[in-house]
Amino acid sequence: MYLLPVLWSVMLFCITLPILSKLKAWFRVFLMSKRLPGPKGHPLLGHAAEFASKEKFFESAKEWAKEFSMHKTFILFHPLILLHSPETVQVVLRGNRHSEKGFIYKGLRALLGEGLITSKGSKWHAHRKLITPTFHFNILESFVDVFVKRTNQMMDRLKEKAGGEVFDICPYTQKLTLDFICETAMGTPVNAQNNQRLQIVSAIHKLEEIGIYRMIRPWLLSDWLFKFTKMGKEQDKYKNILHSFTNKVITERKEFVRNRSMEKAMGMNEEDTGATGEGGHLQSCDEGLQPLKSTTSEKFEDKIAKKKKAIFMDLLIEYSENGRLLTDKDIREEVNTFMFAGQNTTQLAINYCLFLLGNHPKIQDRAYEELESIFGSSDRDPTTADLRDMRYLEQCIKEALRLYPSVPVIARTLTHDETIGKHTLPAGADVLILPYVLHRNPDQFPDPETFNPDNFLPERVKNRHPYSYIPFSAGPRNCIGQKFAVLAEKTALSSILRRYRIESLHSQDDLVVVPNTVLVPKKGIRLRLIPRTTAEADSERAAK
Repeated sequence: MYLLPVLWSVMLFCITLPILSKLKAWFRVFLMSKRLPGPKGHPLLGHAAEFASKEKFFESAKEWAKEFSMHKTFILFHPLILLHSPETVQVVLRGNRHSEKGFIYKGLRALLGEGLITSKGSKWHAHRKLITPTFHFNILESFVDVFVKRTNQMMDRLKEKAGGEVFDICPYTQKLTLDFICETAMGTPVNAQNNQRLQIVSAIHKLEEIGIYRMIRPWLLSDWLFKFTKMGKEQDKYKNILHSFTNKVITERKEFVRNRSMEKAMGMNEEDTGATGEGGHLQSCDEGLQPLKSTTSEKFEDKIAKKKKAIFMDLLIEYSENGRLLTDKDIREEVNTFMFAGQNTTQLAINYCLFLLGNHPKIQDRAYEELESIFGSSDRDPTTADLRDMRYLEQCIKEALRLYPSVPVIARTLTHDETIGKHTLPAGADVLILPYVLHRNPDQFPDPETFNPDNFLPERVKNRHPYSYIPFSAGPRNCIGQKFAVLAEKTALSSILRRYRIESLHSQDDLVVVPNTVLVPKKGIRLRLIPRTTAEADSERAAK
């Protein structure tokens, strides 16, 4: 008779205790954040209007940065702490003390699962250690063949636009970088004209859009609530499309790797068997990767450093040790993360660099002169050594990433109380770092709105704060694929510059950028490409 009330009391206690615990933690973060300096906001909405207006958000943030190196903001009753100076950014990004990603990444979990971007703690550390050797320089060097081949295909498509027609370069670079990523990640060229593959690409972008939608609506970050919404059902639909495709490719690549290892064990090589990864797959290696016995990433690096060609997924399969170190789910999440993180960011870096070069003819001429010194009058494809020699072009890429960082927002959740100056930032608080604003610090970059590749001369870099420029983040959770990105960007940019003079149709003042998961040009990047032979003839006539 008395047992039922007791059971109900225990159940009620078990339900309310976690809620009370979370409320207590939130209340502490809220009160401690209120004590921090910050711009004046709406009494109830806080700074929700500034965050909601994506087109004007950076303008607000730049004004805040003039007054505060670190400050609080609020979206309703949710505090967000913004860091603007390299000194405050360094406190949070260096070391592993605050390595947990911020709440804004939660909306991307349907797309990324627990890959390197979203995972935390021991899982992140273990996967980072396993995956780092797959970006060994010898592996990256093998990707250059893919970059060159696919860039040449884009150049063929660009011929129809050459000669002065104004057009948006974004669709061309999007298809290019999709081919880069899919081919190097999965051995599967996306072939953008193929409708089935486009469906996969569409699923990735839809899941990204849904993630962004949830980020600015914190009540939808609850998976339990979100699954009952119309958009929650859409998320399940696109997630199933993406996962089905990736799972199918994993099954195919595992079979391919297994057969290759058997052939190698029998003393055969791929030339003997003609194994080239049928069904749209690239040949993964000239020799075939041997099953790895070691459980350390150092020994793994020794093995893969000797390989001629590689596919990211194949390397993960080889190192999974039949699911002991990486399950199929882990491989899928890391491949999806690589595709998501690599495609948009690489495309945007190419686009913004073309835009800026088109606005600065003298800088463009200097970059072209460097390419002439490397290639002369030859139209041969670039080698890895050629790409390394493109030092000034690399300065242009870095400067473009300073002005228009592909990833405009970095978020962390503080795992400990952190003292900055005379202020204490509470554990559990969400911290935002805005590279778009940080990179415009006049103390670090004089005349910060001007495109000046000389900002990245070695002597200038040496005298700058190491956390003043973080287009690939910084510290232990920096971007693992940054060397991959720069090689891909150099390949595409050098090919365009060697063939065309670039003219931008808009100035920097006219360019409107929007901070989503990446920094999107709202109206695209409209250019005019003039063949070099035509441009040189015009120049000679003008001189006469």
